[in-house]
Amino acid sequence: MAISIRARGWSLPTLDRRRLIGIALAAFAGILVLFLTQPAPRIGVLVAAEDLRPGVPLTSDSVTVRWVSSAEGFVDLDSFDAIENWTLRAPLVAGEPLIPSLLQSPEVSAMPNVIALSLDESHAVLGRIAPGDRVDLYRTSTSGGFDTAPVTELLASRIYVVEARTGETGLDADRVDLLLAVDEDLAAVIAGAARHGEIDLVRVAP
Repeated sequence: MAISIRARGWSLPTLDRRRLIGIALAAFAGILVLFLTQPAPRIGVLVAAEDLRPGVPLTSDSVTVRWVSSAEGFVDLDSFDAIENWTLRAPLVAGEPLIPSLLQSPEVSAMPNVIALSLDESHAVLGRIAPGDRVDLYRTSTSGGFDTAPVTELLASRIYVVEARTGETGLDADRVDLLLAVDEDLAAVIAGAARHGEIDLVRVAP
């Protein structure tokens, strides 16, 4: 005897627009909560591992790391290689953070005097000078009069740049202002050169 089976049709429930919007909003709210509640990234900054005196070179034993949410105004962990053997201008108590204004390079420690020099950018590597660079100083003079060929001479080599600033607007836009580390003899040379002849700087390759 033949048996016939007829399948009854099955239908899935349909999702109306309001239910779809509700699901989407719930998913978005979950993602937003997850984003807002996740911890902020932590950045390592250098702090004194012990009481530190000014003038003593920094070593890996002098500093330790503190993790903070922002390194602005502090010395970050990745900068230690650049400041190793630098010294402090003022004492630090253990746990206090290192800040850039307290640090001075070995070059500044060796030549603690600073002299200011302002030049047109065409005579100062178009302003492409940054703190930590070294520059040679040349002076060009025409002491023999207008009918005498100018004479250019090297006055000082590898002068350490403590600070460099380029004018941004106005009359000083094409000026480069420098602070240079000097001893008494070098200060006299630079001061004299600035008053007698034209100065040019050459940035020395590392």
